[in-house]
Amino acid sequence: MASDGGKKKKVIAMAVLLVVGAVVSTIVTVRRHKDIEINVRKAGGKKTGIIAATAVTTAATTATVIILCKHTDFKKVCEETLSRVGLKEPRDLVKANFNAAMESILVAIEKSYTLQVAAKDPMAAKAIEQCNELLHVSIEDLKRSVDQVNIFDLPKLKQNIIDLRVWLSGAVTWQETCLDAFENTTGDSKMSMWKFMETGNRLTRNSLAILDGVAELSIDVQKSPRKVPKPRPKPLTMPISVNWKADLTINPMALRQDTGNGMNNNPADSQPATVGGDSKPMTGNRRMLDQLDDDFQDPVVHSNLQMVGDSSSKDDEIPTPETKPVMPLQQDDNTQYPSWADGPRRSLINADPSTLKPNAIVSQDGTGNFKTITEAVDSVPQKQTEPFIILIKAGTYKENVAIPRHSNNIVLLGEGPATTKITGNKNFIDGVSTFHTATVAVNGDGFMAKDLWFENTAGPEKHQAVALRVSADMAIFQNCVMDGYQDTLYTHSYRQFYRRCNVSGTIDFVFGDAAAVFQDCHMIVRKPMSNQACMVTAQGRKDSHSVGGIVLQGCTITAEPNFLNAAPMPKSYLGRPWKEYSRTIIMQSFIDKNIDPEGWAPWTGTFGLDTCFYTELDNKGPGADTSKRVKWKGVKRMSPREASKYTPARFIQGDSWIKGTGVPYDSGMMNI
Repeated sequence: MASDGGKKKKVIAMAVLLVVGAVVSTIVTVRRHKDIEINVRKAGGKKTGIIAATAVTTAATTATVIILCKHTDFKKVCEETLSRVGLKEPRDLVKANFNAAMESILVAIEKSYTLQVAAKDPMAAKAIEQCNELLHVSIEDLKRSVDQVNIFDLPKLKQNIIDLRVWLSGAVTWQETCLDAFENTTGDSKMSMWKFMETGNRLTRNSLAILDGVAELSIDVQKSPRKVPKPRPKPLTMPISVNWKADLTINPMALRQDTGNGMNNNPADSQPATVGGDSKPMTGNRRMLDQLDDDFQDPVVHSNLQMVGDSSSKDDEIPTPETKPVMPLQQDDNTQYPSWADGPRRSLINADPSTLKPNAIVSQDGTGNFKTITEAVDSVPQKQTEPFIILIKAGTYKENVAIPRHSNNIVLLGEGPATTKITGNKNFIDGVSTFHTATVAVNGDGFMAKDLWFENTAGPEKHQAVALRVSADMAIFQNCVMDGYQDTLYTHSYRQFYRRCNVSGTIDFVFGDAAAVFQDCHMIVRKPMSNQACMVTAQGRKDSHSVGGIVLQGCTITAEPNFLNAAPMPKSYLGRPWKEYSRTIIMQSFIDKNIDPEGWAPWTGTFGLDTCFYTELDNKGPGADTSKRVKWKGVKRMSPREASKYTPARFIQGDSWIKGTGVPYDSGMMNI
């Protein structure tokens, strides 16, 4: 009966909307004072026409508000906000909620200055300052969402709704990161800040959930859907002449032997890899996004970045920092390149440093344009629409590098992850917030890095110490090493792709709320301090409508030899729920003996155990047996069909922004 009632409501709503369309088309003006006055061109000014138009329009607006708000977690806030807008189109109602969220967050920022002055704890004062920074970025995400709604009419929004989901998920994440900054502070500053933010946070989360209603309206309104072409920039060719073979070190301890298809065979017969490299306080509602996934095959472009490259699935050899032998990458003469990437424009993936013509060269010996990476990054024009290539020659660069927001399409190329290292040691114990400890922080969209080693040397006793933080949409990392202990890799927000990378650490060493896919990567657990357990992941999805999640596909989860050989061996787990709707998917991977049979660890008490989404599929190795896994409600079984939702083509829309770069990439399930 409930389903019949829902269908009747939808039929009534759609009938009302169609009537409104006919009536509104005759309206010349609508003026609202104490009463609503409607001048009707063809009704001869008859009072009955005015009353009918007013009644129908009011009913239509109410019906639209109900549809838009029905998926939200804070329905009362949503309905009150949209009802105050008056008689508007659905697009105007959506924009009104986005704008209300922005205004409320701005008020929170203004009020927070009083907290900063009153804060007695220096760390709390820093947290408030960080909140001001992060909340402004959250407003930017809301603003670009409003701009997207301005550009596209409601029927066309269906094709752009994924971008809106990503940006609004980002807005929620930035607000949550503001509150994270108060970890281990004293006083009531965090609670006061939350009170300032609460309304804005609810409006932002409602903005994200409203997209389900937008999609529902968009699908229902279009009786005869027609393909609307999405504006796309012309393919960009590189301003370089390249034929580069990067010098890469061989990994003599590779767990699996590369077969050339992005995966390796017989992991149990090989030796574990070694990489030199500590804790944080779902089934999410994916219904509408899952239904619409098949409709969104071309939602994004890689920030106008199309890099020429190898379209085959063969990867470079992964090196480790300890290995010394050097071997040139072999060129595959049968490689298929994009049609516009012929001749000298062939692949940055296989470029030769001697012929590469980048936009900037960094070299410590003075043979380049700059001696530091920061100087080179500072030379990049804002809102760059073409790839800006920075070649970093071999050396150890002791600096903290920040890729600014709006410095888009920056490409960092090293001369090999064993020889080009960026290192730092900022950490939480020394008074730096986790967010700002990163040796390299990426904030500009369309970023790409290859053949680099990112390191934080603070050590396990210094607790949170990030080697790499990525807060950029459509970011790609290939053949890189991320080396640290606690919180090594902060996959903070938006969409990210990692291929053939090594990530090492102890506690929560891959964490954050990005939609991040790792293919053919090594997750290497390092020996922690005494009485510590290790967690590979700590995914931080706060809202059930958010796009965030960590996907490990075709990866190896293992540990360093001194960990595997310890007696007793420390415990390590696949992950734990940092936030309520934590989501982690591990599939087609090798799980070594270091992973405890229970598989997953709690955060604290029962927090997140019922609402997380943890699942494993088609994994191998001594730690892959799921029969003794924890029996939480949030630990799920998944079919291969369900797993396809978490492949890069669907989960991060990778076909539209990864394929053209030439980075080895499997869009669906890997052939293993």
